[in-house]
Amino acid sequence: MNTPMLRSNALLRLVAAAFALSVFAASCDNSDSVTTSTAAMDDMSDEHTDDDSHDHDDSHDHKEPDDDMSDMSEGAGHSDHDHGGPVEFAGSEAPTIKIMVISDPAGGVNIGVTTSNFTIAARNASTAHVEGEGHFHLWVDGIKTTRFYTDWLHVSGVVEGTVELMVELSANDHRPYALDGEPIAHAVTFEVPAHEHSGHDHDVPESQEVEGTVPDLSIDVVEDPKSGFNAFVTVEGLELSAEQAGDHHVDGVGHLHVYVNGQKLGRLYGEAMHIPALPSGSVEISVQAFTNDHRPYTVDGQPVQASTRLTVS
Repeated sequence: MNTPMLRSNALLRLVAAAFALSVFAASCDNSDSVTTSTAAMDDMSDEHTDDDSHDHDDSHDHKEPDDDMSDMSEGAGHSDHDHGGPVEFAGSEAPTIKIMVISDPAGGVNIGVTTSNFTIAARNASTAHVEGEGHFHLWVDGIKTTRFYTDWLHVSGVVEGTVELMVELSANDHRPYALDGEPIAHAVTFEVPAHEHSGHDHDVPESQEVEGTVPDLSIDVVEDPKSGFNAFVTVEGLELSAEQAGDHHVDGVGHLHVYVNGQKLGRLYGEAMHIPALPSGSVEISVQAFTNDHRPYTVDGQPVQASTRLTVS
């Protein structure tokens, strides 16, 4: 897969990510966006690679501003990326992993992960190794870009063309699991289709009143022992569905958006997300419910959301 096209694609994505990171850092004084310093970039071991010019996460057929900041490149950092050599699985039944990739109608791709003999342990991330526990790392064109804790992940920073996506099993302490010296991972080569930009309006999207059970959300954010923060979301009354993202509206089905000081961090299909860095001072992190067709759920005109505030030194 080390073709000139793939190497060129990877380089372009990293350049775009570095530019995006410099913009975020420059906006630190505004305290209304996620920002990163050079030190924070070194700690960003596990976030996405972004290309704002192509990232239309949740912009398909609605009027939401396209300000998704979820894709921050791990390639921009240094020291935090060396987690040591692989950890050999010692048990009799080794974990397995298989991924599937589907194109997202609003841009990017959705990656579904199926495992066996493996427990996703988001609350144990960056702690001592426990065999059979851990999380996932995503590699895009040979570059590690993301730590994630969910069976489905939306990746907006991949653009039209051939891309190699690999997900590996990671131990709690971020070392890749291995069997007989080989990482336990699965790679897929995927042809990302062209994304049509016509018909997209990036103003405030039309809302959708909840017709049945009112979803109940809560969010808790704690500092990750190694770097960044982990957000934990509790969801009741809403089915989170990556497979139906971009599809027609079904009451009680949808996905979540996570925001930092009102600026979107990313789309979430599960109940945990790693946040690589936050601006200093008082920071509000919120989660909001959205429909399959990317409109915010509302009750009596008010968005279905939850928030928490913490002070970052």
